Amino acid sequence: MKYKINALIYYDATDGAISLEKESVDTHLSITANALLFYFIQHPGVVNRDEVLKRVWDDNGLVSSNSNLNQYLSLLRKTFRHYGIENIIVTIAKGRLEFNPDISVELIDDSTLLPSTKTNEEAPILVKDENQIAVETVTPLTQTEIPLESTQEDVSQKTKKPEICWYLASIGFLLGAIFIAVIVFFNQHQSKPISLIPLTHNDCELLSNEAMINSSVSDNYVRNFDAVRKKLNLQCVKGERFVFFYGDKLQTNGLGRVFLAHCAKNEDNPFSYCDNYFYYSWKY
Repeated sequence: MKYKINALIYYDATDGAISLEKESVDTHLSITANALLFYFIQHPGVVNRDEVLKRVWDDNGLVSSNSNLNQYLSLLRKTFRHYGIENIIVTIAKGRLEFNPDISVELIDDSTLLPSTKTNEEAPILVKDENQIAVETVTPLTQTEIPLESTQEDVSQKTKKPEICWYLASIGFLLGAIFIAVIVFFNQHQSKPISLIPLTHNDCELLSNEAMINSSVSDNYVRNFDAVRKKLNLQCVKGERFVFFYGDKLQTNGLGRVFLAHCAKNEDNPFSYCDNYFYYSWKY
């Protein structure tokens, strides 16, 4: 069947040809787009979306979905917009559809050959530029269609690949962090409490461990203690005590880590309050 739309556009429903001149072809609609347009021309007035999906897709062995319908509606609107027709298919309240009642349709050839909808077709090529007419090649009747749903599934699979990569990278990072934490945990030295040994020196109550104040280094220990205490201008007062440690380098070149705590006793608490001094590299 052939129609004249708005007394200007020639439309052949048998192959989806659209033109401004009777014997020429400007645009070919895809098979599904052609079947959709022909359905609306044959069913003027408001129609339900479910009915359109059933008659154009389901009854012809195609996979129907609202996204498919929306895409083909967009294709028809863009195609006819190039011929000066806005919204050839209009959307009514509650998502229902209608062939634009302001557009005239005249039957000029009542041949009984109807547009083929059972034969599969290629996915539609949408208009990329509204200033250009979307021209689609006619697909042979024997050619297998690539359903739009399959195309959308391929696109969704491609978008999922980066997400999967991010998931795998996150899992790998987490496992690596756990592995490093385990290594650090087993390699680190377990903390052990330090037993402090009291030492009286020049009215100063001094505390340190056995390695610091044994007989072989005790003279150096008290000498280094006096040097650090005097440099900090700290006095020995009754009821106060000192905790003093230093690194091995202090014995060789006068440089080394030094820790000195000046603490006050209060009742049963021997370290009620402490002023702590730490030097990364001490020289006196």
